[in-house]
Amino acid sequence: MARHTTALLLNCLAVGVQFAAAPAAAQTQTASVEVPIREVDLSDGTRRYVVSIAVDGHPIDAGLDTGSVGLRVLPSGVESAAMKEVGPVQRYGYAVGTTLEGPVVRTEVSVGGLREASRWQAIRTIGCSVARPDCPAAHVDRRTFGIQGNGIAGEGFRAILGVGLADADLPNPFREIGAHRWIIELPRPGEASSGRLILNPSDDQVVGFTPLPLADANRSRANDAVRACLQRDGGKPICAPTLIDSGAPGVELVNHGADRDWAEGTTGRLTFGDAASPQAMGVRFIVGRRAQASRFSSVTDPRVEGVRVRSGLLTYFAYDVLYDADHGTLAIKARPAYRDGVIAVGGGYPN
Repeated sequence: MARHTTALLLNCLAVGVQFAAAPAAAQTQTASVEVPIREVDLSDGTRRYVVSIAVDGHPIDAGLDTGSVGLRVLPSGVESAAMKEVGPVQRYGYAVGTTLEGPVVRTEVSVGGLREASRWQAIRTIGCSVARPDCPAAHVDRRTFGIQGNGIAGEGFRAILGVGLADADLPNPFREIGAHRWIIELPRPGEASSGRLILNPSDDQVVGFTPLPLADANRSRANDAVRACLQRDGGKPICAPTLIDSGAPGVELVNHGADRDWAEGTTGRLTFGDAASPQAMGVRFIVGRRAQASRFSSVTDPRVEGVRVRSGLLTYFAYDVLYDADHGTLAIKARPAYRDGVIAVGGGYPN
């Protein structure tokens, strides 16, 4: 569920890159904390991912969203006398058009064994952006609206945990509770085990991760887009800033025109860095496979300047993803293959 940014000036960049060593950050003060990530399927089949947190002592399920930043909570009994407003009313929008408004407050927030007084948004108003007035929020009564619920009454969550590293009006909630880096390992189709969120992983736990080339390496960047190329078998690579987003279930090619050759059953590849390099890491997938979250669509979005790829869950099904907040970097480490799934390729893995 990537955040809409109105003035993004990212162009399709040259993608030759030498991968550096895995990022290192001494974890001497806080022990590693592991929290389960659960898959929740909406009635329309959309996959969502949930982490259990506590806000001011109240347990709540929060949708895990790496494409946005900030903890934002609907009114649901979490408010108390201990909650203090510490910032003005803010308005935050998502790519689907949903907008959330409310003041910034501060209470204790805990995830696993980490807890700290933290800032989050107490949502007061739910709406749609001018660009997308027919957003999911327009199709459901506010009393039955759930975040990440696709506008289906009674579905979705009371909170969204936006854990991207980009600049935003709220701080990253993991950093607020004392996490310097974290690993996201999503549960995958056909596997019985839950996923894992590892907060403050040890140096041993981050061995083997390869940094991804960011489209904008500035700490104040508008999003966490990486440099990547999307290519179907027999086609030319389409290189553009690419979003890896746990809140976006499919693959979208934005502002590239109608590419009619991406039919169901087409084999495609998402490559990080130089698409021509046999060692470049990436993901091989088949369009339209539910086990691969590879539904493909070509869309036009006037809010986005230039071409962009929204790659959804592909990368998370092929790799563990390491977010290093101290250095502002993302890195990946290949996961074992799974039945009928996407495949990690390059970097010493089969092509």
